[in-house]
Amino acid sequence: MTTAIQTAILNTFRAGQISRTAKDVLLIIARSIRPASYESLARAAKCSRRSVAYAIQQAEQLGILCRSHNRIRRGRRWMNGCNGYRFIMKALTEMLAFPWSRSQCKPCTTGNEDKKNTRWMPHSPEEYRLICERMAAGLTPKEAGYRGSLA
Repeated sequence: MTTAIQTAILNTFRAGQISRTAKDVLLIIARSIRPASYESLARAAKCSRRSVAYAIQQAEQLGILCRSHNRIRRGRRWMNGCNGYRFIMKALTEMLAFPWSRSQCKPCTTGNEDKKNTRWMPHSPEEYRLICERMAAGLTPKEAGYRGSLA
């Protein structure tokens, strides 16, 4: 069963605001009960530790995840423990309800837009039919009345 958090994460991924790895890591965090280390998240998501760190940083920048650092005392030394994660429901419901309408993606260009056939048609369908009949009778395209380019 999909929760509201998981649905918001999937919608954010579909909108292109987070990567596939970030989606996997956030879904694992949403399903986990206890705090998880970067290493255990990386194992579960089948990615590197750095990818997990980047995914969590990306979610924090979007404002949907809050991370708390845990420190553990071992003898006289303090060591880093597992991080705690909390999803910010207000951000999930308000900001990311329909993220595709506010996507930060730029339109992609292929560089050959001028070569694409995006112009108006030089002839109506009826004129094309007449030109084809004339060309079938043996006239050249120019003599048949064709106004487009043949290249």
